Amino acid sequence: MGRALLVAAVLLGVVPGVAGAATFRVTSTTDAVDASAGDGKCATAAGACTLRAAVQEANATSGESTISVPAGRYVLTIAPTSAGSLSDTDPSQGDLDISGTVAIRGAGPARTVVDGGGKDRVFFVGTGASAVLTGMTITHADSTGGGTSQEIDLGGGILNNGEITLARMALVGNLADGGGGMFSIPGTHPIVRDSLITGNRAYSGGGLRLDAGGTVINTTITANKLIELPPDWMTSKPVGVVVPTVDEISGWGGGIDNRGGGDVVIVNSTIAGNYAIKGGGGLAAGQGYAPVSDQAALGRMTLRNTIVAGNTSKAGPKNCHVKDQIIASLGNNLDTDGSCFLTAKGDRPKTDPLLGPLANNGGPTRTLALRPGSPAIDAGGAKDCPPRDARGVRRPQGRACDMGAYERRAKPKRQSSGL
Repeated sequence: MGRALLVAAVLLGVVPGVAGAATFRVTSTTDAVDASAGDGKCATAAGACTLRAAVQEANATSGESTISVPAGRYVLTIAPTSAGSLSDTDPSQGDLDISGTVAIRGAGPARTVVDGGGKDRVFFVGTGASAVLTGMTITHADSTGGGTSQEIDLGGGILNNGEITLARMALVGNLADGGGGMFSIPGTHPIVRDSLITGNRAYSGGGLRLDAGGTVINTTITANKLIELPPDWMTSKPVGVVVPTVDEISGWGGGIDNRGGGDVVIVNSTIAGNYAIKGGGGLAAGQGYAPVSDQAALGRMTLRNTIVAGNTSKAGPKNCHVKDQIIASLGNNLDTDGSCFLTAKGDRPKTDPLLGPLANNGGPTRTLALRPGSPAIDAGGAKDCPPRDARGVRRPQGRACDMGAYERRAKPKRQSSGL
């Protein structure tokens, strides 16, 4: 499926699927390896199908595979040889390394929880691999291995070096050097929709670090935080000497940090209450990898029907920071401090959206509701507005779509008594 068709399918709420492939149903919440990886049977020595064993079998399958993960808490307990290492692609230890084409489907983020146990990240989608992840929470993952790693550790919950789509997912409370929730390596274009990214931490890209663009739709990104880089970080991590400057890799983008020349498309999302150190508590866009010239593909970060509100930073602009790139409004966006370059039709800079707290407002993930009287209600544009919000509520409920990931339900009209 081409990228244009894929983005169109995501806007319509269609998750790319798999057909005519092996299906593995997980039957145990324990963490154990497959007894004979590649024999087509997901079975540990004890005869159970674990999530790890299912990934091993899916990797060995020549076609597309589906892994069904029932409700439960799946804690990864097998320690990695080297936490966070890009060279470690062995799914039998540490994180779950995906090398094939697979759809992993949970029973919903509130019901299927994959816990990294603080030992490593949870998923690594390798070069040439393709993964569609739906209906799960990924939490307590740490690509630094509790600070034991000597590499620059990317992607607290997920590291992507292939094709990945996240739908109805929650990335909550994960840790990395870069990309607390997820890091997507240059040359990739992840798609995130109807999801929640919250409480993740990193030196750069607290929620998401995107290094070649990506698409974010109907997603709430909130309460992610950048942490201060220790003074001895470069010397304590030998691999870190390949990075040109400390300034390049830290302090930017509490919610999303985009680097490189790819475009980031953000539609009907809510990015609020994130924290950065040098600027862009909500969003940061910067070249970061090459000197800027007339030949450089600078890339753009485009916003449509999106709320960027109440983000903070120790220095620099609070909501949006840009360097050698462009943050372009496509209309009907809102920010609270005027730092997001909102000059298009329907934009509302320096406006309070009157957001409620992160809460279970119905649907698969928690959201930030629009309070009564919010200026974001009925203020979205019709173009590219998804047919449903992050909870599955139909859009629009009023005369137009609401801004952000949450569509406020219209009050039922009173029926006349006829008297």
